[in-house]
Amino acid sequence: MAEKKKTIADKILRAGILVALAHLCLKFAGLIQTRVATQYLDASLYEPIMVVAFAGVINSVYLIGQELIHPTFLSIFMKEKEEHGEEAAWHFTNVSLSFQSLVLLFVTATIACFPDFYIHLFTKWTTENNPEGYKLLRTSLQIMAPSLFFLSLGSTTYIILNGYKKFFLAAFGDASTKICIVIGLVLGIRIFGMDYHALLFSIVIGSAAKVITHLFGMLSKLHYLRPSFDWRNPAFHEMLVLMVPLLVGIIFAKVRDNFNNIYILTHIEQQGVLQANFLGRQLFSTIQWLVPYALQIALYPFLCELVSQNDREKLGEVLGTSSKLLLSVFVPASVILTVLATPIAVLFFLGGKTGIQIASWTGLATACYCLVLPAAAVECVLMQGFFADRRTISVTAIGLVTSFLSIVISYIFIIHVGVDARGALLVVALGFAVTRWVKTFVLSLYIRRKIPMFPARETLVFLAKLTVLAAVVFAATWGASNALQRVLPDGIDAALADSTKHVLRTRVLLRLVASGAAGGIAFLAGAFAIRLKEPMQMVQWALEKVRHKKK
Repeated sequence: MAEKKKTIADKILRAGILVALAHLCLKFAGLIQTRVATQYLDASLYEPIMVVAFAGVINSVYLIGQELIHPTFLSIFMKEKEEHGEEAAWHFTNVSLSFQSLVLLFVTATIACFPDFYIHLFTKWTTENNPEGYKLLRTSLQIMAPSLFFLSLGSTTYIILNGYKKFFLAAFGDASTKICIVIGLVLGIRIFGMDYHALLFSIVIGSAAKVITHLFGMLSKLHYLRPSFDWRNPAFHEMLVLMVPLLVGIIFAKVRDNFNNIYILTHIEQQGVLQANFLGRQLFSTIQWLVPYALQIALYPFLCELVSQNDREKLGEVLGTSSKLLLSVFVPASVILTVLATPIAVLFFLGGKTGIQIASWTGLATACYCLVLPAAAVECVLMQGFFADRRTISVTAIGLVTSFLSIVISYIFIIHVGVDARGALLVVALGFAVTRWVKTFVLSLYIRRKIPMFPARETLVFLAKLTVLAAVVFAATWGASNALQRVLPDGIDAALADSTKHVLRTRVLLRLVASGAAGGIAFLAGAFAIRLKEPMQMVQWALEKVRHKKK
């Protein structure tokens, strides 16, 4: 029996590693896309096309569908496949894809035919207060509208591939989109001297490439694929019922994101704020996808199995241990990244059309968003516990309250107080960080009502040790960074004071490596000194795996 449990755990671990590797490819392609875009597009082009049209309108509508499909479709697909056979599972799939396509055709048509509605919904831009930005945004939406159809269909094909354990090809479909965008930027704008239309068409082609990549991974199953509008299908009805409570929370979360990241920031007349906030989220988003999100995908089937066995003690142990392991890594990591956020942003984004001011603003936003990492990591684990326990209403209610709080913070400080551009970045990013921590704290309290986890005394001792460790890591990282600045200044401070000064990238990289290493050493030494067992357990586990492979 013990051997069987070990085998299940190993399968989950291998799945998590595979998902993480796939996401690594995806995020690496995403960072290249962001880096290239900032080199060839100034803020007047980057903000209307990449921030508002693509990341705002197209991506928001796409994510609503994705976040509905991902937690609902796969469980029903697998159940149909196991209980009624592959034909039944694909009949459910064909019905879902057919009705999804109808909805997508309608929404895509509204974006292409009525772009002004979406512009007014997402921004405060008009033909009077921002004529150039409004015109460019309108054109971008009309040309890029078809990309929504392919991206959203790709959400379903992504899940189908996961159902057949083809995690890498599923994630690589998203990487295909980003690769096509990079090609459009480099070939169209840089080499052939085309205007921004090259980027718009590359986004549409890239979204189609995502679906094509997924279809390639499903070649042996394509004979099952055929249109079907059998709306009486019981499995399809079951999926719709599961989607209803999730839809409310997802839509409100998207309202929060677009209100904070686009609409409220369009009240700031200074260009570059939207771009800086958008770029500032990239590092946080990349790390979240590589570790916590990969872990939640691997954990979910195991948690569902424990719930079906009604083994709540083990369920609480798995959730509690996973949360503590993530906190022990991400609290020190977030401290290091927050301290080094500005040199990281300057190293990645300074150059081409992106000047030192926007790069420094990006560093400020990056520092605030990196503070979210520990809370976001634990939230990923806790949410899977709620979903496995079929408790979606409570999760939605908690999310609604904290999302509304984030909106209120942004509205008060940016509209009523009237902070400047730098202050607006701080309000939006810190407001997001604070409310995400509040959400995670409330989730952890609420889940303890039904699942035994986070014993009070043990948890308080762990958090106290973690606070001490965070302070040690901060001192080491900050001290090393400032010492290097005195001995080998990298020019960032001088460039901020005088934009004609040059930043020495080699020294910036040296500062990051040396300071990051100092923080890492302080983390390991501090964890050993205060006897924080979780980091030591991870090191011991890794060593055991290495020894096992050598044997």
